[in-house]
Order: sequence, then C-alpha cells, then structure tokens
Amino acid sequence: MKSKYWLKLIAPVLVFILAIVLFFTVGFNKSLELKGYYLIEVNIGDYEISEALDKIDGVLNEKEINIEDYSLENDDYGKVIAIKYTTFEDDELLQKNIKDELTTAFDYDTSSLLEQTYIKVSGFIQPQSMIVPISSILLAVLIGLIGVFVYIALRHSVANAFSIVLSAIIDLLLMISLTIILRVPMSISFALAIAGTVVFSVILNVIQYSKFIDVSNDEKMLKNSNDQIIKYAQQIFYKQLIVLTMSYLFAICVFAFYNLSTSLSLVLGVLSSIYTSQLITPHLWAMAYRRRIKTKKENKLDTENN
Repeated sequence: MKSKYWLKLIAPVLVFILAIVLFFTVGFNKSLELKGYYLIEVNIGDYEISEALDKIDGVLNEKEINIEDYSLENDDYGKVIAIKYTTFEDDELLQKNIKDELTTAFDYDTSSLLEQTYIKVSGFIQPQSMIVPISSILLAVLIGLIGVFVYIALRHSVANAFSIVLSAIIDLLLMISLTIILRVPMSISFALAIAGTVVFSVILNVIQYSKFIDVSNDEKMLKNSNDQIIKYAQQIFYKQLIVLTMSYLFAICVFAFYNLSTSLSLVLGVLSSIYTSQLITPHLWAMAYRRRIKTKKENKLDTENN
C-alpha cells in the first residue's frame, strides 16, 4: 500500500483526538432540554411581539438573566410568549420578583384573578434523560450491523464484512466527534443522528462495494493495480453517490424544520461517510478481495499444472 494512503487517515485521527480532549473538558454542547431551564409564560394581550419581548428582556436584563430561547403559543386569552432562560440562582424570591415586575411592565391588574394567570413563572424544568433513547438506538444499530456483517460475510468474505461494519462505526464516531468540536447543540433527538449516520454509511458502502466487486471480477482489469481498480470503480459509482447524497440531504433539510441541531449532526455524518467511503474503505476492500482473487488464481494454476 502506498504511503500516501496513510495521509488520508491523519484527518480522522486528529478529529478523534481533539474530540476526546474537548469531551473530557467541556463535553457536549447540550440543548436546554438536556441542561434544564427556567420557564416564563406571558400572555401579551394587545402588545406586538417585538414590544412584548423588549419588555420581558428589560425585566430579565436587570437581573443579569439572558433569554436562551422563546416560542409563541396560543391559549384561550390570546398569544403567549414562552421564555426559556438559565440562571445560577435557584431562588423562589427571584422568580416572584420576576413575575411581579412583568405584571407591572404589562400593566396587568394584580387584584384581578383572571389577569393574575396571564403571567406564569414555572420555576426550574428538569432536564430530560438521554439514557433510554440512546441505549435503544444503539441496540438497534448493533443488531443492524450484525445483520449486515452476516450478509456480507456469507455472500463475499468475513474480511470485507468487517471493513463495512468498521467503516460505519468510524463514520458514527466521526459524526459524534465533529458534533463535539463544532459545538452543535445535542438535543433529545440526537439518537436519530446516530441511526441516520449508520444507515447512510452502510447503504453507501454496500452499493459502492458491489461496484468494486464487479470491476475486480472483470478479466480486463485483473492486471491493473489496486489504485486503478478503486479509481475506476469510483468513476462508475459517482452518479449514484450524488443521487444518494442529494436525496439524503433533502430529507435532512425537511427534518431541519423539526430539529435543526440534529439535522446538522446528520449532515456531519453524511460528510464523514463520504470521506471514509471514498478515501479509506476501498483500500481495505482492495487488500482483502484482490488478495483472495490472486490466491484463487494461483491455486487454479497449481491444480492445472498438477
């Protein structure tokens, strides 16, 4: 194998090392749902949304609290702004002061039982747990990879089955590492990024592997080098690669309307899969499969000579 092949391994190795350092220092950039947050719900009445946000922001800024996120909802009395924020002070008096000042800022009557419900300070919302979704999806991924391994091993060889499964694992680790490095927020649906990355990696590698097998078995290509075989197989695969990648990215764009951070992790998974499938895995296939072809050819010649 040419020495320049090992240069292609440098980037993933550096990504892994940097991600490990960041993981044990700053960890994941967790979303609010995973860190926990404080919630305020304000019925804005006749106020414009921008004006209402300015009033809420003014009250919170005085207490050195920044708005982390907000959403618009509706109840029986009109529009409601749900404000999420974080603070190091878990103080009931602070929450009461916030409610009182918001009530004054929006000119609500504290003596009216109805208007008292226009502003709700819910206190700390406990963080959601990732244990169940992550463990469930990892179990599903493990079962799927075992199935892929058995299929490829029975149809081709254990070595190539191992290379495809290993590639999917590397792609998954690269996606997670890049998510840590680029500080992409990790949300409760991150499990979908894990499954999506593995599925794309397996599909990409299985299709490309079939092209590689077809080229390797072509008698016209038997005398060509591994690099030439790989290059030719990639040339006849690139159209399918483009179609598959664009289709997958389109689905990710649609999902982005539901969860942007998980979609970004999925994109990182796609990029990781393309990198390994084009620059790393084919060389493993060539080493294993081409050696097997050569051995069969030598055994056949020995049999004919005897």
